[in-house]
Amino acid sequence: MYKFEPVSPTYGISETVVAHRLRGGERVRADLPGGYRLTLRARERHGPIQAALAAPSPTGPARICTARFSAFTPLPAASRILDAVTRYAPALPDARDAHPPREAVARLLTTGAPFQQPDEPGLFVQFGPAQAWLDGRRLSVTLGAPGNGLSLILGGPWDAPSTARLTAVVLRELTDAEHLAGQLASLLPPGPWQVLSDQWHPDAALVLPSAPRRDPEDPLGRRVSRALRELRHELCTDRPDWDVQELISVEGSAVALRVTPRERAVPRLVRTVVGDGPLGPGELGNTRTTFLPTDLPAFPCLDPALIPRPVTAPLDLYVAPEPERDIYGVKLDLGGWRYVLDAQPVVYGPGWYPFHQQVTRREKDPAYPLNDREVPTGRTVPTSVRISPDVANRAWRNEYVQLTPVDHRVEARLELFAGREQGCPLVRTVTLQIDLRAMRVTLPDQIPAGPLRHQAAVKGERILSLLMASLQERDQGASEPRSVLGPWSRGDPPGTDT
Repeated sequence: MYKFEPVSPTYGISETVVAHRLRGGERVRADLPGGYRLTLRARERHGPIQAALAAPSPTGPARICTARFSAFTPLPAASRILDAVTRYAPALPDARDAHPPREAVARLLTTGAPFQQPDEPGLFVQFGPAQAWLDGRRLSVTLGAPGNGLSLILGGPWDAPSTARLTAVVLRELTDAEHLAGQLASLLPPGPWQVLSDQWHPDAALVLPSAPRRDPEDPLGRRVSRALRELRHELCTDRPDWDVQELISVEGSAVALRVTPRERAVPRLVRTVVGDGPLGPGELGNTRTTFLPTDLPAFPCLDPALIPRPVTAPLDLYVAPEPERDIYGVKLDLGGWRYVLDAQPVVYGPGWYPFHQQVTRREKDPAYPLNDREVPTGRTVPTSVRISPDVANRAWRNEYVQLTPVDHRVEARLELFAGREQGCPLVRTVTLQIDLRAMRVTLPDQIPAGPLRHQAAVKGERILSLLMASLQERDQGASEPRSVLGPWSRGDPPGTDT
């Protein structure tokens, strides 16, 4: 009978890790296919695992990595990380790259945002709740709290590409970054889409066209944009617990969707102009447009020729090219109503923008060791909220407004009522800029003069009034919104105002 003989150490690593756990953590040494050798030991049962991995060499097995995994690291993740070490360790590394410069590693990273701490050695990489630290031959990753993560010491000469690839694998494995992308892919209808995990945060996934090349018959990408917007409406209907952000190109077309869970504090992406050249501040030089997180850390000490430099630019406001039909569209006269905050789990936080969300970390539940639980960290971050007219407690459809914090500015996404076509309501999507520092509302120039522009101006002023009322309530000592909620959310009798 045919006997399966693996030629890679993948299966052997997994079997050795499981055998080590079943034996209660005693020392285990295994010779793996391909000439690799793995040694595992733990000082206490179910405690941190210490691993040493050696690769074949002309003089015998040579250690390429020593690792320490915390007790919270799942065994499959530890096995995959050790397997990645065997795949990404350079077979014939260049001795001159034994200690690759941090700028070279930062340039090649495909996961997380590299940055440096003042008066701290090495390179830091932030990927959602996970933070990696590269210093010399040490790669350590912390998840939310000290002691929850792993530490790798790379033996032998590791070049910059291998170090960058291994850093990305470790960050993604420890944060389970592919989970949301898998959920999203299972929900999408058949179509020309591809789903990728996000580069900046593990709790985010991207939906992109499977054929990114431009269609010569549609140079502005309107067909793809319409298909993405239809897909966004379907996702919002099927999964109201997800936040679906449209990524809008400079031509005003949607080029991708970014999906994040609403209960997670995931910073949104903002279209940004970045400079690729080593020119000084204020000199654009060679620039390109990309999407970056609102909380992207700075790179104070890295070579500017290797790291994109954000260029100060106003928000790129969006106006839909044409009104869209919406059979459930609502026509609401401007009248004298005001906006109120929809009931959602937000608190007041510091800064220009008042609405924040608690940051939590995942840890093992002491009462149920096989389950995880979310524990507040005591830190808050700005979060997107939805507001609606205070006329009644109902489904407002196009009268809902989405507020997204940027800095001292807030991006407001509205769907303006644009009339009727053959009895069917028409709506037109626009974004406004609400400047809380200057207390000013900015409308896109593309909004045509007349009733539509007047509607946008009035609603923009009412959005600003809501935000200023929220800041006033926060400054008076309130820890969470109340006066800016609708009476039905406050528990007051209808018609009561505070």
